[in-house]
Amino acid sequence: MFSELVKATRSYRNFDPAVRLTDEQLSYLIELCRFTPSTANSQSIKFAYANSEEACEKVFSILGWAGYLTDKLPYDGNVPAAYILVCYDTSICKEIEIDAGICAQTIVLGAMDMGFGACMLGSFNKEKAAEIFALPEHIKPRLVIALGRPKETVEVVDIKDGDVKYYRDGKEKHFVPKRPLSEIMLPKAE
Repeated sequence: MFSELVKATRSYRNFDPAVRLTDEQLSYLIELCRFTPSTANSQSIKFAYANSEEACEKVFSILGWAGYLTDKLPYDGNVPAAYILVCYDTSICKEIEIDAGICAQTIVLGAMDMGFGACMLGSFNKEKAAEIFALPEHIKPRLVIALGRPKETVEVVDIKDGDVKYYRDGKEKHFVPKRPLSEIMLPKAE
């Protein structure tokens, strides 16, 4: 069951804006991170979220989407219904990339388990994010997770000729090339 959840979890870039995420649903996703591993158990990752249409418009305006594609995504009217901002609390410890990644993947898997899709975005204006969310100086934005009901199909395909660039087939289908196991598995230790 877990393997099916992992295989179905993709980066979605088009959403049904009519399906909103509630404060309770977003709090649930953030609370999942309380139970994740943390370097030296520092628990320095903090979160903020936006789910009102007005706040979501502000967050959307500072994001960079799908660098490999020439299409402007999300398509008009297919914007996310909510965002979770993943931050470091530098008063606890310095930035620890792995902790942010663990929490972000936990949120994305939790969202998929609830029937929502997500997209992690590292390409965004961090200074503007700090302003939008009124963050104190010691809280540093690292990732934005866009959330909503997917309004597209994302399919994993085998990589061809070493090309890892994702691509689209019209407006409804997104393809993500993945390396086969034989290319990612190194020899076992003897």
